[in-house]
Amino acid sequence: MKRIIKKAAVIVLLSFTMVTAALPVSSSKEVSASSGYSGKIFRHWCKLRTRKSKSSKTIMKLKVGTKVTVLSTSGSWRKVRVKGKTGYVLKKYVYINTKAPKLSGSTSNKGKTVASFAKRFVGNPYRWGGTNLNTGADCSGFVNSVYKSFGYRLPRTSSSLRRAGRKVSYSKKQPGDIICYSGHVAIYIGNNKIVHASSRKTGIKISPKANYRKVVAVRRIVK
Repeated sequence: MKRIIKKAAVIVLLSFTMVTAALPVSSSKEVSASSGYSGKIFRHWCKLRTRKSKSSKTIMKLKVGTKVTVLSTSGSWRKVRVKGKTGYVLKKYVYINTKAPKLSGSTSNKGKTVASFAKRFVGNPYRWGGTNLNTGADCSGFVNSVYKSFGYRLPRTSSSLRRAGRKVSYSKKQPGDIICYSGHVAIYIGNNKIVHASSRKTGIKISPKANYRKVVAVRRIVK
């Protein structure tokens, strides 16, 4: 009798484990916007799909130049809304509008606007020497181009960015500030996170620790 009970318990435990493993796990890499931001299809026509899968049902075909509203980015896909339909498109075919919103309010509010804008480009490629927010940028090119969209002209290299704007202590950092490391630079987005053009392998991404390596300087650009 005990052997039967033990065997039944093992079966229940295994069944629970299999169900739990099958449950969807939310991705920390997903970046979303409640109201979305504008973009368009570029490079090649593509399909708007029901799910983040090439085997999922096609909602419609989108030709080059089709305007879309980008709602979120996750992995290789962007969730978009177009012509009243919502679905998923491979991110490599979606150009994100680089026209930045106007900065207004306090220094803190301006910094948050910069940080929110910078997050639009998560998932886009890293390219050494690049400055294009859609087709590829390196770490300093990313920072430079984000701020250029707001009308700021910053130094081009990561080392020269250590002298841009004004100095801020690490403990006083706020969204929009530039975090400088040895040979690297990022934009602080709050909650100890940064957005940066990290490497060829990962592209532009969000990292959970602003001090994941030694911080050389923190610079505030907005006034």
